Amino acid sequence: MTDKTRRKVVLASRNPDKICELQELLAGSPFTVVGAGEYPGLPEVVEDGTTILGNARRKAMVTAAFTGEIALADDTSFQVRELGGWPDIFAARFSGSGATYASNADLVLELMREVPAGVRQARFSTSCVWLDPRPAAQGRSLAGDEFPVLSPARRRWVRNPWYGTRPFHPDSSPTPREWDYWNTLSDRRDVWQGYATEMLSDPTNFGGHDTARLAAVGRQLLGTCPDSPLCTEADQENGGGGPRMRLPDPGLWTVPKPGSTWAEISPFYPTGLAQDAPGRELCQPLWLEVATDGTLNGELARQPLGGGGFGYDPIFRPDGSEQTLAELEPDAKHAVSHRGRALRRMLKAVPRAYGY
Repeated sequence: MTDKTRRKVVLASRNPDKICELQELLAGSPFTVVGAGEYPGLPEVVEDGTTILGNARRKAMVTAAFTGEIALADDTSFQVRELGGWPDIFAARFSGSGATYASNADLVLELMREVPAGVRQARFSTSCVWLDPRPAAQGRSLAGDEFPVLSPARRRWVRNPWYGTRPFHPDSSPTPREWDYWNTLSDRRDVWQGYATEMLSDPTNFGGHDTARLAAVGRQLLGTCPDSPLCTEADQENGGGGPRMRLPDPGLWTVPKPGSTWAEISPFYPTGLAQDAPGRELCQPLWLEVATDGTLNGELARQPLGGGGFGYDPIFRPDGSEQTLAELEPDAKHAVSHRGRALRRMLKAVPRAYGY
């Protein structure tokens, strides 16, 4: 890919620590990498999926639609075996409103205080999504055999959800009628019901964690999720923040292959995309998505150790290491981390897809 055809990749994050880490991991790639902060007005995305892949797709779809550029989004879960998989998708807000890195890590350690060595296993998982809203920008055709990727990366063709002849809604959020329709298609409430039931089931108490406290934390977190069976109307209010956009299940816009005929899935289009968004004029009808995953197994330390990293890094010791992620030098961390593994897979898949 020459400088003349150099594409821009927008990282779908405003977290400065994550942006810095992603830029380090993408150093040397033939793309210009910028953060979401380069685009004033880009809406925050409500991450209300039950999987990290679903949440990464939501962020990528809104970022690509608004900017008209390639979007790279990731989402990470942190699962503690003894806690029945918590915090899982709630890793960033485990300790509730106003959560910080320290308060989240402290809550995990508090819940695990009496749990002995040998049953303190934990796991990081990251899903990365690369979404190109104009894959033909390089003059490539969109034939079904174009843009190949290597396993374990996965390719998906996506219909531009905002593409159509109907006027765009100026509303900041979908109407109840829209959500009723989409929920019927995706069985969203059933998905949340199943997730809530699984996460609130009493896990096997190997080492004596605080089950009552964990149940209370879990019910509070599940009660803040839109369309969760535990959610109230008050929980769904924005709380005075900036523009936010909700999307139904991103899988609704999957198409079999370029050139295929697909029926219109809905009489509605997503709302909340600003009329002056740069992507209005740039985005093509058909998008290319590449997705990869990365995991890292380890165990919980007894106390935070190390001054590097972020999130749960100071309390997580990877298998085979005597140091926490926060004690490792950046290059050493990237070599083993869940996010590093997912992005390395992405950076192997993308060159093949774009033919450079």
